[in-house]
Amino acid sequence: MHTLSLLPLVILASNAAYAEPLMPQGNFRTECLEIGKGGRHGLIAEVSIEGDVISASAQTYAHNDCDVPTVRADYRGVITETRSNGDRIEFTQETGPFLYTLLSDDVTTYYNANAESAGCGLTGWQTGVPRDAAGKTCAPYTFPELGTELKDSVWENRNGIEFARLPLIWDSAAGYPEQPSGILFTRITD
Repeated sequence: MHTLSLLPLVILASNAAYAEPLMPQGNFRTECLEIGKGGRHGLIAEVSIEGDVISASAQTYAHNDCDVPTVRADYRGVITETRSNGDRIEFTQETGPFLYTLLSDDVTTYYNANAESAGCGLTGWQTGVPRDAAGKTCAPYTFPELGTELKDSVWENRNGIEFARLPLIWDSAAGYPEQPSGILFTRITD
């Protein structure tokens, strides 16, 4: 008797386990973006969304044509909440580490000489050795502490996805953003 009354709950639970994730799934990449003072540097960002895990990387370049790599930031977070709101998906993520890797000896020298500004408040940088920058300011970016909950929004269209904050804004401002950043991530194949 009790077994039959639990059967609908078991069926509902098993269907919930196979529900399509609300977030767009897959791998996405930006074009070369001009960043920095006067747009003198370049940046290419990538994001991968698999289930409730969001992984991102941002490769900074010496020039705005994305020719010489200088710094790479790698990030991984866990999506804890999602909901549709009109044309966007609002989501909350719990932040993981922000691994910062210097890719040029010139940049390493600069970071070590300017530890409090560019150097994330850290000394002893080595080229090619990643360091966790969670909770640090690596000018001009301030990364949240490990485990911080961040709210963002994402828009999906036939060309790809656009976030409101990712990849350039990492603050924990209240509320979900209502406007996309204008930075398009196009779908890439594996």
